[in-house]
Parts: sequence; C-alpha cells; structure tokens
Amino acid sequence: MRRKIAALPAMVTLGNLVCGFQSIRMAAQGRFDVAAWLILAGMIFDALDGKVARLTKGASEFGAELDSLADVVTFGVAPAFLVAAMSKDLGLAHQRLVGLSCLVYAVCTALRLARFNVETTADEESHQFFKGLPSPAAAGQVASLAILHLEVPDVQAVFIIPRILPTVAFFAGVLMVSNVRYPHMVSLLLGGKRNFSDIVFLVIALILLGTVAEFTLAVAFTLFTLTGVVRALQRRLSHQDEEEEPIF
Repeated sequence: MRRKIAALPAMVTLGNLVCGFQSIRMAAQGRFDVAAWLILAGMIFDALDGKVARLTKGASEFGAELDSLADVVTFGVAPAFLVAAMSKDLGLAHQRLVGLSCLVYAVCTALRLARFNVETTADEESHQFFKGLPSPAAAGQVASLAILHLEVPDVQAVFIIPRILPTVAFFAGVLMVSNVRYPHMVSLLLGGKRNFSDIVFLVIALILLGTVAEFTLAVAFTLFTLTGVVRALQRRLSHQDEEEEPIF
C-alpha cells in the first residue's frame, strides 16, 4: 500500500519533467510562447510534488533524486534552450557569447541543485530560506521576460527584451550558485496562518494575474531576483553580520 501511495508524488514530479521536455520541443519548433508557459507550468508541478509527498507520507530519497533530475530539465536545459533558440531566430550578433551564456545557465542549474541536495536538512530553517537563487525562480525570470516579449505588443519591449535575455540568463545562473539568501515563497505564502494584509496582497496579486498576467509575472520574478541581491548588499554595507558567508 505504501508503494502505491508513493507513486503519486512521483507522477507529479514526472509532470514537471514532461513540461520541461515539451518546452524544449516547442522552442525547437519556434513556438516560444508555448515553451515559456510550459516552464511556468512545470513550476506548479514542482511546488506540488513535495506537498503531495508529505500528505501521502510518500517522501523518499528516490523522490528527492527524481525531483532534481526533473528540475535540471525544466528549469535548467529548457530555459537555456529557449533563450538560445529565440536569439538565433532574431539573428542577434555574437552568437557564441549567447551560447556561452546559455551554457553557463544550464551548468549552474545543475550545480545549484546538487548543492541543495547535499546541504538541505530536515530542520525547519532549511525550508525557510534558499542559499542562492532557486532554480524555479531563475527559470521563471527567463520565461516571464520571454512571455512579455512575445505577448505584449510594445515596440520597445520587442526591441529590448530579446537582446537582454542572454545576459539575464547568465546572471541568473551566477545567482543560483551564489550564497545570496532567498525566502521560500511557497512556505511563506501557504504555510501557517496569514493576517489581513497578507490576504489583501494575495487577492490583489490574483487580480493582476487574471488581467495582466504577462506584465505581472515579469515584474514579480524580477523583483524577487533583485530583492535577494539588494538585501545581501545592504547587509554587507551595514556590517550587520561580520561572519556572514561571502556572496560568491
């Protein structure tokens, strides 16, 4: 009976992997918008598999390893391939540098996930903060900007975003292997009781997602990425913790 129950979180994790594989297929066919949305869909499966494993008491080392393998595809290879394919389609200069940026992103994703598996423990603190930009957030940063470029009819966005995507991918990869601390958003938003202001914020966020999803997603992921960097720099400048780990 336990083996049958443990299959449920594994199936959810495989849903993440399927999204990543399909994203690569869509990007190869030039359907970049679908490819980007599939990466975001993979984030939903990734957020659910741990919850399902705990609810069904099906958490295991097998599930943890399977989750990392799926994450490498969906949040590592798929976003890197999407950026490379979009850049090639636009005929951008310096294709070698674009390819290098995408390669750095994919490699850093694998390194970040391996470090996470080694350093994460069962204590509660390990599930409140991440060391380095989480790979789903890095993939969301890339995918959300791609969606904004492809679905928002703005001349400046169309001109600028594709040209900065390789740079965004590069720095997102670097942040993944950094020591910059990022909050665990799923635990913060869904864990425990929330006060009235939190509920209002969530309602406003849902309204924005329902009306201007492309813009809201791009802004949300960008703010999340920059928040960790700004807070790390503030701690350095104020010397609040002299024994804190270096950023890199």
